[in-house]
Amino acid sequence: MQEKLYGVSTRSSACSDIEVHVEAIRNRGYSVLPSVLSPDQLTEWRAKIDRTYLIQEEEFGKDRFAAMKELDLCRAPLLYDRAFISLAEHPRIVEIVKAILGEWFILNLQNAIINRPQIEHHQSSWHRDLPYQNFVISKPLSINALFAIDDFSAQTGGTQFLPFSHKIEYLPSSQYIENNSIQGEAQAGSVILFDSMVFHRAGANSSANIRRAINQMYTVPILKQQYDFARFLADERLTFPEHTQRLLGFTSQVPLSDREWRESRAAKLGVAL
Repeated sequence: MQEKLYGVSTRSSACSDIEVHVEAIRNRGYSVLPSVLSPDQLTEWRAKIDRTYLIQEEEFGKDRFAAMKELDLCRAPLLYDRAFISLAEHPRIVEIVKAILGEWFILNLQNAIINRPQIEHHQSSWHRDLPYQNFVISKPLSINALFAIDDFSAQTGGTQFLPFSHKIEYLPSSQYIENNSIQGEAQAGSVILFDSMVFHRAGANSSANIRRAINQMYTVPILKQQYDFARFLADERLTFPEHTQRLLGFTSQVPLSDREWRESRAAKLGVAL
């Protein structure tokens, strides 16, 4: 049945599944993409997250992690296991991010979060993933892809969102948050895509099960990466295809000097030095 309209001269259209998600992210601030990972893949990723986090905890020490509020946060797992790069460049995710940010964007960060039962995670505070930024902008600078490796629900402490808050310069009052925040629900294998300026927080895991997630943030290249993937992976650069090099930031590194900047420009233009 066709909608009835009155006094409307313009409207958006969403003719494909991708456009439906893009419209939701732009307007509401988030959208859930179901069935991105299979049950077998989820089993593998749970093991990879747990193994990589244990390596990091052993490197620094559990007591130091606790003092730094770093417990159960697995940072930059792709630097420990290159298989994580496949999640960063998952074609369904990249297609949506590209529709919002344009052709050229980079992976700003990749972190895995482990939310254990009955333990408050430090991500349970309301925040933006571009912290301390009190402004609004007409076009997004950054999009997150939060892979639900385990079920997201009220019981497991699934991420809570404040819809439309990417359009507000400040964090609204406690009363407003109580009246308008929503509980993110997503089955394991889904991906929650959201504007990085939407206020959100981890919920409390009151279940008997661990809830794992992998958070990836994609930004326009004018924003500094949380991790310098290109510098760490410099010796492996030629093993990556061009699109992966761009995603990891190889083509948006800050030049060391004016000479390095000109050498890079000469190479792009085919000018002999």
